[in-house]
Amino acid sequence: MKNITQKTHYLILFLLIIANTAIAQEVENDFQSRTSFTASTKLLKNLKLSISPEFRFDDSFSLDKYLLEGKLSYSLTDNLSLGTGYRFYANERESKSTEYDNRYSFNVKYEKSYLRFEPSLKISYTNDSDDDSNGNLLRYKTELKYNIKKCKITPFAGLEAFQEVSGGDLSKMRYFLGADYKICKKNYIEASYKFDYFQNEFKNKHIVSLGYKLKF
Repeated sequence: MKNITQKTHYLILFLLIIANTAIAQEVENDFQSRTSFTASTKLLKNLKLSISPEFRFDDSFSLDKYLLEGKLSYSLTDNLSLGTGYRFYANERESKSTEYDNRYSFNVKYEKSYLRFEPSLKISYTNDSDDDSNGNLLRYKTELKYNIKKCKITPFAGLEAFQEVSGGDLSKMRYFLGADYKICKKNYIEASYKFDYFQNEFKNKHIVSLGYKLKF
């Protein structure tokens, strides 16, 4: 009985130390908002092109970055596609001149409809120099959409893992949810919230996005 009591005291002491350590660590929370316009069209039967300008704002709603991105997607089968993208962006800085950079990406995506659910898995390779990493990344993204019967709103949710190619460590996890609203034929509004959890830093990022999508 004495040994059990001692072990219980040690366990409580250990938990208190862990709790105090967690409280003492200050976690930085960054807030960001984004707005975008995306136009997409089919160049060929299996080839799709999209162009998207985007503006990003910091927590004081001042313009932080603006970018232009183009993507190509080629359908190998009804469920499997290959894609590539190029992004040019400008980073506004108060005390320095505007910084310009670019990013490229390659990806493979699998998606399949089941009843009214639309799950998908996407694996990407990218040089994410414009984001929270200065190295090349592998990104693993899984998403689930639900097509509500006779409703213009399509909700979605998912998560994405960011893995550094050099070293293989996970640098960030992203959790997101949102919805598409169909205004009329081929016209949509998308609203979403993303939560970025950094694995090796005491830092989180909260991102609220609003976009307009047009399909030709």
